[in-house]
Amino acid sequence: MLVSRADVLKFIPQRPPIVVVHGLIEHGESSSVSEFHVEKDHLFVRDGKLLPSGLMENIAQTSALRSGYHFANQMQAGGEMKEPPIGFIGALKNFVFIDLPSVGSVLKTTVTVLHEVMGMQVVEASVQCGRNVIATCEMKIFLSQENQGQNQ
Repeated sequence: MLVSRADVLKFIPQRPPIVVVHGLIEHGESSSVSEFHVEKDHLFVRDGKLLPSGLMENIAQTSALRSGYHFANQMQAGGEMKEPPIGFIGALKNFVFIDLPSVGSVLKTTVTVLHEVMGMQVVEASVQCGRNVIATCEMKIFLSQENQGQNQ
């Protein structure tokens, strides 16, 4: 695992009780995969199931984790460590959920950057539970310019 549950908060701006990523499993040039364990007392769980809003937030936080990890690697290479960029969801397109995962499920969420221009990313995402894809969407994310330093 590239980022463990203990280190996730170093790479994302969200804080408990809203955190819906527990680790970064894969990170490549254009895509990353996170992991999340659905827990019974989580803010986004009702009647033993993760809500659709939890799935959306999981996708957004996977994108944030990807950006934070990528940014941290760039800053380490340059010698100066700063805060990772903060992103804002600009648009959510074609969000579809097929199933809501139960408490105890492990989600693997993949985000792939389709376009990146002037601090704006368009990502395609899919959430997998076991062998099944349970949610997909396209998300437009704007990254804050003020704390990015020279990572553009």
